[in-house]
Amino acid sequence: MGKFFLIGIPNCGKSTLGRLTADILKLPFFDTDTMARDRLKPGGSDSIFSSVFKQRFVDAQHAAIAELAGFDGDAIIATGAEISLMLECVQSMRTTGTIILIKRKPELVLEDLRNNGKRRIVLRDEANGMEIDMQENFVKHYMDNYSCYESIADLSLDNNGSEDEGVQKLVVLINQWQTGNI
Repeated sequence: MGKFFLIGIPNCGKSTLGRLTADILKLPFFDTDTMARDRLKPGGSDSIFSSVFKQRFVDAQHAAIAELAGFDGDAIIATGAEISLMLECVQSMRTTGTIILIKRKPELVLEDLRNNGKRRIVLRDEANGMEIDMQENFVKHYMDNYSCYESIADLSLDNNGSEDEGVQKLVVLINQWQTGNI
């Protein structure tokens, strides 16, 4: 079957679709964000968030990709959004597996962020009193780099419907790739 690396903007469905698809296809599932957090052992979500801006989190993501590139076996791997912007990680993914871009309309991603019930990470600009929603800011940042995602993907999947529809599409896409019907 091979390794399938799922890339895309934050909150497009990489981890959710990947985990559920791996269960259906009876494949191991890995998430580089989780692997990076485990390597850093932060004290909480604020620590995780602040470490994203530091080289440590990027280094931990890179180490996770290097480890998974050396993994001997089939797997579905959800990557952190920044992985696609790191040349060494892209080269590792290309030489060891198939890269699938999970596409989701930015307005749906932002709506999901607002409605997911999780605590928002908000910074206040002291100069003007404005609040900056950092999750939304992340999505906007990665949308600015969207052409990078498209340029490295072997395959792409539109994930603008329900979770079940996304999983079904991903299973079909992987099976078609395996049988050479793409």
